Amino acid sequence: MKDIDYDNLSSLEKELGLPLGSMKSIPIYARIPAADAIARVMEMERKSLFRPGLYYIVLADLTGNTKFNANYGNAHADLRVQWFHTAVIQSIGEIKLSNYVTFSKTIGDASLLIFSSIHDVINWSEWLNLKLEGFDKEYEMALYENQLDLPVVDEEIIEQQIEDFTLKARRLVHIGEVRYTDQNDPLSLAVSQTFKMEKEFSETKLGCTEIVAKTIRPTIQEIGFRLEENRNIRIAGEEKDSMSYYIVPYKKNKKRHTINRNISDMQDPASIPC
Repeated sequence: MKDIDYDNLSSLEKELGLPLGSMKSIPIYARIPAADAIARVMEMERKSLFRPGLYYIVLADLTGNTKFNANYGNAHADLRVQWFHTAVIQSIGEIKLSNYVTFSKTIGDASLLIFSSIHDVINWSEWLNLKLEGFDKEYEMALYENQLDLPVVDEEIIEQQIEDFTLKARRLVHIGEVRYTDQNDPLSLAVSQTFKMEKEFSETKLGCTEIVAKTIRPTIQEIGFRLEENRNIRIAGEEKDSMSYYIVPYKKNKKRHTINRNISDMQDPASIPC
């Protein structure tokens, strides 16, 4: 990879469609690993040839941002969205990928990703949880130490603002045929369906549709996960309702701990293919 100018990351932001200033707003000690991971994602995308076909379509949506914006203003709400998108992409660059993945685009406070392996989807989702927790702690530290170039927070509400800032994401995985336009915009009925049913998943777990559940059921059992029913939903274009699910870990399962160990290994940059 090319050398990275950690004080000028606009090229990384522009290429991946991040809001300008997303990376600069992160404290320098946290910005370096984030930038390195995002650069790896860009390098992987440059070396990978996308072929139209059947893929897992993943939508990650930041919760609570409208309310946070109303209570604390645009500047802090914008930062919240920027750090969320950064965590989504950074998580891709820090896991051991078994197959093709691409970060497609950001849409408001949501991110769209395309995967070809459910193992990668689950590992990314689990790692994203940790990255979001890390950014929560960064925000708390930055507020108390006045490290952000943002409006000063009233000491009387700072604890409540830190609590409300907490980054939580709904995640939904669907499956379908995907092809791209020249503008790198994925065209797919399944992509459209994913956006339309996202609100049917209220919890911040990894949700999935019935067609995904039928596809992955044998595989996820082998790695310590199971399906938990959500609710019946109507997918756009379908004539009947179908069950939706959450992909959750088994409790007290040794295989679950194996996945955690694998994920922790992914922090080693040398172990991440570029």
